Amino acid sequence: MLGISAPEATFLAALFGGLVLLYVHRLNAFRSALAKFRAEVLAAFEGLYPSPAQWPENIDAFLRRVFPKLQAAVAAFRPFLSCYRRRAFDHAWFEYRCATGREVDLQCYHHYMAFSGQPDPKLTFKRNVDALLSFAKQP
Repeated sequence: MLGISAPEATFLAALFGGLVLLYVHRLNAFRSALAKFRAEVLAAFEGLYPSPAQWPENIDAFLRRVFPKLQAAVAAFRPFLSCYRRRAFDHAWFEYRCATGREVDLQCYHHYMAFSGQPDPKLTFKRNVDALLSFAKQP
């Protein structure tokens, strides 16, 4: 037929089967990590996202309190993203947690506080959380 012997055909079939199994395993692991990340973010922001029904009096203290959970969720989810999406994910994470634009500021939530320079902090919060969760969509 194609000039392939039986052992070669068996090897190629086993190789193809192994590649399919590897792909399915990776896809299932990604979907599991995706669901876990989404659930952890939504649990951390219950009452605030997607509609801020229970906006805290001191948003800075609230966000600092949930930061360790979010940071762990981000760190666990990041390896499941492709290399070219990690940079955008890192940027979305930075935009969420830092209003100053400086890497040395690990947490600065001024962009979620109402004052004259920030007319709608709830919209900014929703937009930044939307950006984070946009990476947790089913493939």
